Amino acid sequence: MASTAIAYHRTVIGSPLESDAHGVRTTDASTDADLVGRARNGDRRAEEIIYRRHVRYVGGAVTRLMRRRPDAEDVVQDAFASAFEDLASLREPEALRGWIAQIAVRLVLRKFRRQRLARALGLDRGTDDASLAALADPDVGPERRAELAGLDRALARLAPELRVVWMLRRVEGWDVDEVARACETSPATVKRRSADADGQLRAILGLSKVPT
Repeated sequence: MASTAIAYHRTVIGSPLESDAHGVRTTDASTDADLVGRARNGDRRAEEIIYRRHVRYVGGAVTRLMRRRPDAEDVVQDAFASAFEDLASLREPEALRGWIAQIAVRLVLRKFRRQRLARALGLDRGTDDASLAALADPDVGPERRAELAGLDRALARLAPELRVVWMLRRVEGWDVDEVARACETSPATVKRRSADADGQLRAILGLSKVPT
């Protein structure tokens, strides 16, 4: 079932990293709760609107977390496919975006663990084409770009749970509660992981303050 949903969205909607989240398909005035109700009844148009409405938010975060566009696209497609299959389990339809983000973050963490194992076995052949340095504005100077590259390398050394929390808080700008929901943990744990990540990054970089 999941593969069918993924194929549908790749064919009809296209790449999640190229979709126009502000296009005509997102002008539907329906609330997320209305769209969830329609999608639960098999309305594929409602699914498409949900995808268009939220893919930029979810896809952008996943891309920066994964640092690899092909991996990010796979995660985003899988996240939306899973969401559409499990809509019946969504208790608060108005919280749809956060719920999809939670699914995506869970998939990111799972993929990170597989990558770490592949790297340890010398099997990781991926290219980080969506790192912070790679995604920097073209007008960013060489010193700042080098700083971002150093931060990328330091982030890669963190445990996945710390890296994800730090990125969501410091790069994506999500608040503590949003991160807690996405990571399926408590706000207190998010604050602790964020502080731990800051401390480890400072130690790795030899700085008193982590650049962002």
